[in-house]
Amino acid sequence: MSDTKIKQNLLQRILPQKRNPDSLRSGLRDQRPQLIWSIVLFTIANGIGMASNIMLMRLVDQSLAGQFEAVRQTLIIIVIIYLLVIPIDILHIRVSSRYIKSSMLGIRQRFLSKVLKLDLRSFNQRGSSTFYSHITNDFNTLETNDIEGRYQLATQLIRALTALAVLAYINIMILLLLLIVATVFLFVSNLLGNIMKKHEQERTELFRGYTLYLREILTAFRLVKSNNLEARSAGEFDRKSESVQHKGFVIDKVSTYIQAVLDVFLYGVIFGSMMLVAYLANQGLVSAGYVILVINSIGGIIQPLSQAMERIPLMKGAQQIWKSIDETLEPMPKKVPETEPFTGLDDDITFRDVSFSYEDTEVLRRLNLKFEKGKKYLLLGPSGGGKSTILRLLRKYISPDQGELLIDDVNLDSIVSEEYLRQLSNVEQHVFLFEDSLRNNLTLYRNYTDGELSDAIEAAGLKDFVAKQPEGLEQLILDNGKNVSGGEKARIAIARGLLRKSDILLLDEAFASLDDAVAKSIEKRLLALEDVTVIQVSHVVFTETIDQYDQVFEIVQGSAR
Repeated sequence: MSDTKIKQNLLQRILPQKRNPDSLRSGLRDQRPQLIWSIVLFTIANGIGMASNIMLMRLVDQSLAGQFEAVRQTLIIIVIIYLLVIPIDILHIRVSSRYIKSSMLGIRQRFLSKVLKLDLRSFNQRGSSTFYSHITNDFNTLETNDIEGRYQLATQLIRALTALAVLAYINIMILLLLLIVATVFLFVSNLLGNIMKKHEQERTELFRGYTLYLREILTAFRLVKSNNLEARSAGEFDRKSESVQHKGFVIDKVSTYIQAVLDVFLYGVIFGSMMLVAYLANQGLVSAGYVILVINSIGGIIQPLSQAMERIPLMKGAQQIWKSIDETLEPMPKKVPETEPFTGLDDDITFRDVSFSYEDTEVLRRLNLKFEKGKKYLLLGPSGGGKSTILRLLRKYISPDQGELLIDDVNLDSIVSEEYLRQLSNVEQHVFLFEDSLRNNLTLYRNYTDGELSDAIEAAGLKDFVAKQPEGLEQLILDNGKNVSGGEKARIAIARGLLRKSDILLLDEAFASLDDAVAKSIEKRLLALEDVTVIQVSHVVFTETIDQYDQVFEIVQGSAR
């Protein structure tokens, strides 16, 4: 490691780190009023409770001194205190619960908002499973270990300080003892927290891979069943599950060791405190009531210390999770700034010596292609030859490793994504449908005339399907099209593309789920579109229509023929 790197690491440890004002956790600032109100209520309730302990001390001393009138008055005060603390405590519980709920809801909303602001390239590079893992596994951990943990730490600290203040007011030696204990406690908690932080980081990575595999298996369920891959899939799932569970076991084991160390420490504090009180009582420096006060208050000091020692290592681990989520939500650095406007394709799309690799697997090698405006193109070739990668490049999901992808002689990377994608229609192999009306699934919540909608429905071969629906275009489509066949999904996707009337129409295996007659009918309509550049990737080829394409490219081993 270089001297410069070493100095940077030292500075990062020594100097306070600036908080990112746009980090996901910074969204908790909106909940501060609820947090403060809840802590104020807890402080009042705790203070009243501690007052009852003081009155109990006086009650004991008054009883031993035979001051029975004073005993009666003290008992009345104790009853009043208990009647006051009950409604305040109930209100505190309601406000604190609302704070946790609002915090998590706000974080989830902020997370999704930041995800939706990501560009397509950044999202695809991270993968949907990464975001899914964050919003399920990681958010549950953050709620328990950080948001609830910090709140509990704050309230327990108030409880300990209140008990400490009462004891110190009567005898300063207790204060000195517990200040020493607090110093040792902070040192030990920070040390143990760093151990937990490392393990939590490793578990986050394992959960991410585990979630990705689970998502893939469920997505490919039909493929698994039809090819008798159940045993292989189950074996791989068991292996990944064992890795995740083993890491959880390691974390639990480390937590157990940490808890054992803390218990020894805390029992030592309890024993020392009781020995000190016994000594003071023997010397006549404190009353019998004070001894009872110490016994009642020691739990208010020791229990918060115990919880704090348990919480702080978990909170340190949660820091790594927050950091991981923030890194995921950061846009990928762009090779070229997006400054060029785009109002539509004028001339052509050109791939000039384009190469692209997925990690160590080269998919495209010095590819040269040209698609002219208004013409129709068909890309054929074996699986893995690079056809879908060409579409991914055109959709701005990825960028070339080498070479240039030019739109009217302008580098696609430099074109403003929002303006470019507005002129692009996509028909992908996996079609997503919202749980909403058929109309909204076709229009994607844009406004079209009845004529435009009718033309797209007919061109996509959906006319009979719409006519069969009891509520027509207002028919409810269930979650991701549970009540729609694969062929109907594909036709809805094609209708979406036609409705947009974009300059460029990209189709990826759009006919795979359609019967031949419907596919041929739709393909003829697509080939008849004027001034629309159609680029289709398909394994379904019809002799009746293939000659109607302006050009057919065979993509083999990353090159075009």
